[in-house]
Amino acid sequence: MEYKHPKTTRSTAALTVASLALATDALVYGMAVPLLPKLTSENGAEPLDVGILFAVYAAALVAATPLVGAWVDRRGNRRPMLAGVIGLAAATLLFAFAHDTTLLLVARALQGAAAGVVWTAGLSLIAATHAPAERGRAMGMALSSFAVGMLIGPPLGGLLSGWFDPRAPFLLAAVLAVADGVARWYLVPREGAVAAARGTLSEIRGRAGLALVALLTVAGAALLAFMEPILPLHLFTTENAGVGAVGLVFGAAGVAATLAPPVAGSLLRTVTPGRVAAGGCVVAAVAMLALGSVHGLIATAAALAAVTVGASFVLTPTITVMSEIAEAKQPPAYGAVYALYTLAYTGGLTIAPLSAGWAMQGLGFTGAARVAAAAAVLVAAVLLGQRLRRPKSAPAGAETPSGSEKSA
Repeated sequence: MEYKHPKTTRSTAALTVASLALATDALVYGMAVPLLPKLTSENGAEPLDVGILFAVYAAALVAATPLVGAWVDRRGNRRPMLAGVIGLAAATLLFAFAHDTTLLLVARALQGAAAGVVWTAGLSLIAATHAPAERGRAMGMALSSFAVGMLIGPPLGGLLSGWFDPRAPFLLAAVLAVADGVARWYLVPREGAVAAARGTLSEIRGRAGLALVALLTVAGAALLAFMEPILPLHLFTTENAGVGAVGLVFGAAGVAATLAPPVAGSLLRTVTPGRVAAGGCVVAAVAMLALGSVHGLIATAAALAAVTVGASFVLTPTITVMSEIAEAKQPPAYGAVYALYTLAYTGGLTIAPLSAGWAMQGLGFTGAARVAAAAAVLVAAVLLGQRLRRPKSAPAGAETPSGSEKSA
């Protein structure tokens, strides 16, 4: 019997508001990347404290996700989406006026919880308002908007801080959150999503490829997030760089995150996902070693961009693997697959900053970079050691589900 998804006249509005919500979340996340290390270091924080500050975001996201999922199942998407944007606006205002590390931690946790609402309710909204045949394309469009936000966020946050005041980026973020809230109020469909739209991991338990997609996602997210708390600290002390310059360095990485996925997508036509990802790990490992030894902002930006290219080669194959997992049975379990993706991605975002802060505090920046390079090589070895079948198909120009990530 052919599966038929309930039709809705609000699918375009749902995709628009979900894309806008993801872009806003990514923009605010990206703005914070060059600013938070500076704010915390001025308060006397150690590198591990900065790593904890970045990891709190992902931890709060993970904690909020199941609660938001249950809320969506009971009440639909509208109320969670509105609550999420209120939380995001509150977090940005708290960032703007916080004067100690404790308040920054509270703001970061609130920001992560708000992101949990966006990812859970936003992707669920798309799943609930699009038929299976349209859902993959719609998810890709929404996730591409996240990449745009991550591309713009770091340089915008750094430059605004340098031109005006360290609070200026967060005040702008609060204004953007309010605008996003207005869009959610008018565009989120009032009808609730069906409970099955979000998906649960039990739907895909035992399907081939689960371990691979989890490994790829954790590794890719960790590669993207490892340098976020410690590279700014390194540049502040060794290059006497301001937050504007640091923002531009991370902006270069955002450009690389936009350009690399189409190349990886083309490779997936003839190369297995595991081998493409293993190559990405090797590229990232070499670039991490370069980051530990190069001097100058231009060379640092180039090395960080190379790390991002490697991470994109790790994350892009998840498109192929996730599609195979979701479509193994009918109806396709897209919601469950994206639940797995979110859990794995936030796992990488949690592990990497903590590891980076701990490694830099004990081994210095160069030692931390070497630790990251060794971990990337280990993941590459694991991927090459698996028996991976060639993908059935992969669209040219397939995009990483995370964009630059997440940050986020």
